[in-house]
Amino acid sequence: MTVVFSGENPGLTLYKPGTDQRVAAVSYWRCVYSEHGEGNAMLVWIDPQESGIGELARQAIYTDNPPMAKLVTERFTRHFDGFTDLGFENVEPTYARFFQESDSRWYHRVVANDGSSVVELTWAGVADYQQVLRQGWKLGDTSWDLMTVICPCTHAKVMVNDQQVEGEVRTATRDDGRPSSSCFLAFSETWVEKSRD
Repeated sequence: MTVVFSGENPGLTLYKPGTDQRVAAVSYWRCVYSEHGEGNAMLVWIDPQESGIGELARQAIYTDNPPMAKLVTERFTRHFDGFTDLGFENVEPTYARFFQESDSRWYHRVVANDGSSVVELTWAGVADYQQVLRQGWKLGDTSWDLMTVICPCTHAKVMVNDQQVEGEVRTATRDDGRPSSSCFLAFSETWVEKSRD
């Protein structure tokens, strides 16, 4: 078994109000360990027709460590529900600087600046803290063990050059009574490769 990634992986999906139509999907990775070193990667998809921000909408991978960004894109994100049809495996990373601030008890904010665009993500209203352990989780051709702390949130915001995406978070209650959300923080996340087909 091999530790491939350790760090954070907050994610969010926003929907057109009152519908099941996605208007934005984001997977943010803050790496503290990988074979390519540390760094940040922000995979962003925004619908130009329905997001309300027009030509500011984009699909991009912002990063300060392109090899690490390619690793998390190819090994993880492109296999996630809600991302399999977005084609991130064909998107070349764009270099960006990152700023992050947080009190993980109630909010988290990340900003990526590539010199022409500033993308700001905010998670707020932390509703719960759940330790998740998945063993033998199949993604693509690889079986993984995953341990993380998931914090579903009630609110999220995506902004590009100070223009806010028009979308809403989806929340629900699981069968065990705990909250779930299309917007979540994921801390202390470690991916261990078990086997490859």
